[in-house]
Amino acid sequence: KLARYTVDGDNVVGIGTLTRHSMLYFYRGREIDDGSGLLQGGGKEMRFIRLESPADVERPAVKQLVRKAFRLAKGG
Repeated sequence: KLARYTVDGDNVVGIGTLTRHSMLYFYRGREIDDGSGLLQGGGKEMRFIRLESPADVERPAVKQLVRKAFRLAKGG
Protein backbone atom coordinates (compact mmCIF):
# COMPACT_ATOMS: atom_id res chain seq x y z
CA LYS A 1 0.00 0.00 0.00
CA LEU A 2 1.28 3.46 -0.90
CA ALA A 3 -0.02 6.85 0.19
CA ARG A 4 1.20 9.81 -1.87
CA TYR A 5 1.29 13.45 -0.88
CA THR A 6 1.26 16.01 -3.66
CA VAL A 7 1.62 19.71 -4.38
CA ASP A 8 -0.28 21.00 -7.42
CA GLY A 9 -0.74 17.44 -8.65
CA ASP A 10 2.96 16.52 -8.46
CA ASN A 11 4.09 13.73 -6.14
CA VAL A 12 6.29 14.99 -3.30
CA VAL A 13 6.54 12.15 -0.78
CA GLY A 14 5.00 8.73 -0.45
CA ILE A 15 4.69 6.27 2.41
CA GLY A 16 4.69 2.58 1.61
CA THR A 17 3.96 -0.07 4.20
CA LEU A 18 5.52 -3.51 4.06
CA THR A 19 5.33 -6.45 6.47
CA ARG A 20 8.22 -5.51 8.76
CA HIS A 21 8.96 -1.89 7.91
CA SER A 22 7.78 1.13 5.95
CA MET A 23 9.41 3.23 3.28
CA LEU A 24 9.27 6.99 2.95
CA TYR A 25 9.78 7.95 -0.71
CA PHE A 26 10.98 11.32 -1.93
CA TYR A 27 10.01 11.73 -5.58
CA ARG A 28 12.59 14.47 -6.22
CA GLY A 29 15.02 13.11 -3.66
CA ARG A 30 18.08 13.56 -5.87
CA GLU A 31 17.56 17.33 -5.60
CA ILE A 32 17.31 17.42 -1.80
CA ASP A 33 20.39 18.42 0.18
CA ASP A 34 20.74 15.49 2.58
CA GLY A 35 23.36 16.43 5.14
CA SER A 36 22.08 13.62 7.37
CA GLY A 37 22.94 10.86 4.88
CA LEU A 38 19.55 9.20 5.41
CA LEU A 39 18.39 9.16 1.80
CA GLN A 40 19.07 5.92 -0.04
CA GLY A 41 18.76 4.89 -3.65
CA GLY A 42 20.47 5.73 -6.88
CA GLY A 43 17.64 6.11 -9.35
CA LYS A 44 17.20 9.01 -11.73
CA GLU A 45 15.13 11.11 -9.28
CA MET A 46 13.60 9.16 -6.39
CA ARG A 47 15.26 8.48 -3.04
CA PHE A 48 13.89 6.74 0.05
CA ILE A 49 14.30 6.20 3.78
CA ARG A 50 13.58 2.84 5.38
CA LEU A 51 11.52 3.27 8.57
CA GLU A 52 12.01 0.43 11.05
CA SER A 53 9.62 1.74 13.71
CA PRO A 54 6.96 4.44 14.07
CA ALA A 55 9.42 6.46 16.16
CA ASP A 56 11.69 6.86 13.11
CA VAL A 57 9.36 9.46 11.58
CA GLU A 58 9.80 11.61 14.69
CA ARG A 59 13.55 11.94 14.13
CA PRO A 60 14.46 15.59 13.45
CA ALA A 61 16.50 14.67 10.35
CA VAL A 62 13.52 12.84 8.81
CA LYS A 63 11.19 15.76 9.51
CA GLN A 64 13.71 18.15 7.99
CA LEU A 65 13.91 16.09 4.78
CA VAL A 66 10.12 16.09 4.47
CA ARG A 67 10.05 19.88 4.92
CA LYS A 68 12.79 20.27 2.30
CA ALA A 69 10.84 18.09 -0.14
CA PHE A 70 7.73 20.25 0.20
CA ARG A 71 9.73 23.49 -0.08
CA LEU A 72 11.31 22.15 -3.27
CA ALA A 73 7.89 21.23 -4.65
CA LYS A 74 6.58 24.73 -3.93
CA GLY A 75 9.49 26.29 -5.79
CA GLY A 76 11.39 27.42 -2.75
